Amino acid sequence: MSKKIVGDDGKTYVQKKPFYKRVWFWILAIIVIAVIGSAMGGSNEGDTAKKVNNSSDAAKKVSNSGSKTESSAKQTTFKVGETAEYKGVQFKVNKVDYTNGDGDIDSPDSGKQYVVVNITITNNSDDKIDYNPFDYKLDDNGNQTDFDSTVSTVDSELNSGTLAKGASVTGNLVGEATTSDKLKLIYQGNMFSDAEHVVFELN
Repeated sequence: MSKKIVGDDGKTYVQKKPFYKRVWFWILAIIVIAVIGSAMGGSNEGDTAKKVNNSSDAAKKVSNSGSKTESSAKQTTFKVGETAEYKGVQFKVNKVDYTNGDGDIDSPDSGKQYVVVNITITNNSDDKIDYNPFDYKLDDNGNQTDFDSTVSTVDSELNSGTLAKGASVTGNLVGEATTSDKLKLIYQGNMFSDAEHVVFELN
């Protein structure tokens, strides 16, 4: 609230509060601090992928000794056959195949082969989730390309869609790479993100 002051000349002046004493300044400051805090600390756990142990022993909540058995652990990269969980969604690379295509209809670039990644996505979260083949990259020694190849000899390609709670889908992602190189599958969350949320070593 402004304060009125009568000067030596008899005139009345209005003295305004400094901006740091105004209510709107502190509301804005609290909002900014809350946003920064959630970005730095609150999202760390959710942005970490975990390895899911599929063995029957891991399903037991209590072991013979009475202590809890861990069913998942933080992990940065995964192998073919392992199950990764990210924000309640599980990803499993079932197998990786290589093909030169039909030859007459389709063939990869010189020195490359088609890389066929069979993947299963399972929604264990409480919400519906969208899936899209463009959420994944094929990493060939650091060169990341889309899984956008279409091969006549490969069926059951993974398309886009939505998974309800508890639902799963299995399909093939097809890309091109030099198969003697180190290959990885990278899940980025969506096509507009550069963050590597889940990484599978393919060979």
